[in-house]
Amino acid sequence: MKFKLTVRHILYAVLAILFARFVYLNRSQLIDIVAVLRGGIWYYLLIVGFLFGMAVQNQGRLYSSIYALLHLPPERKKLSAIFLVSRFMSVAAPSGGLSGAVPFIQDAQRRNLAVGTVLVANLVYLIVWYSTFTLVLLVGLLHLFLVHDLQWFEVAESMILIGFTALLVAILALAWLAPNWLSAILHRITHLIARIAKRLKRPVPLTVAQTDALANELTHTVYLIRHAGWKAALRPFAIALLNEGLNLLMLFFVAMAFGVQMNLGVLVATYSIGILFFLISPTPGGLGFVEGILILVMTSLGIADESAATITLAYRGFTFWLPFILGFFALRRLERQHEDAQAEAAPPTVEKNYFPETKV
Repeated sequence: MKFKLTVRHILYAVLAILFARFVYLNRSQLIDIVAVLRGGIWYYLLIVGFLFGMAVQNQGRLYSSIYALLHLPPERKKLSAIFLVSRFMSVAAPSGGLSGAVPFIQDAQRRNLAVGTVLVANLVYLIVWYSTFTLVLLVGLLHLFLVHDLQWFEVAESMILIGFTALLVAILALAWLAPNWLSAILHRITHLIARIAKRLKRPVPLTVAQTDALANELTHTVYLIRHAGWKAALRPFAIALLNEGLNLLMLFFVAMAFGVQMNLGVLVATYSIGILFFLISPTPGGLGFVEGILILVMTSLGIADESAATITLAYRGFTFWLPFILGFFALRRLERQHEDAQAEAAPPTVEKNYFPETKV
């Protein structure tokens, strides 16, 4: 069969170049991580690897529970892989957090799902994740306050995250209680954005029709949640809390691998501040910022400087670099699976891939 070069192939090659470039530019940290891991207690690191696998599968379970809630076909294994791809995309091609949603949108197009509903599913995912993490964050901030080590920038970042979470919850609440108000507010925001774009001589990024579609999808989502019952509606929160527990255990056993036993207060404070700066950081995945804040928090809570640096490198190896690398290979695996499925189909159908199939 003659090979046909398409835009999808070109975009995949670009992503491969971005992957290689990112790894090359940060190779010194990767070398340090490998050196550090070789000095850790192997069976504790094996436990961390097992917990990481459980956490990835649990992310797929979380997405599946939200998809089922919105009457979308839940495919846990595929959603786990797409979650890894989203982690890779958000680092390799950062765009203000939007690139992480691209794999889910492309999967929706591939499976002929409503893209608007999938976008709302990702919004619900953010609400569930940020809400459950906020509980952990408040415990961590309380511990830092009690030991007189709470810094102003930690409070400021926490307020930003809590405010953003409250905004997302308010949007869903308006769709529940006053859908007409939500539509009116979105219209005003759309007109404001259009005026700003016109003054800057830029194309309008959002139209009234798009905001109406979003408001309708949110209202429909609320309808589905209402009729699903409390058990189905609360299931994503329970899964998200489990994921927070798995991540806390990962940090605990990483520390144990290097001879440091964290008490609950130190563990929760370190983890919560690290994730906070992961979410609110000017760099992709918080690279550089998260490492610095983790070392700062641990040393301020009594952990030796060298141990804090070692734990930080090992922990980021599992929580940043491993999902990033696996996400790149998961992208190619999903593409191959779809290509194989398309090849077996008869009669041939129009391909719907992660990237548009336009011939060059």
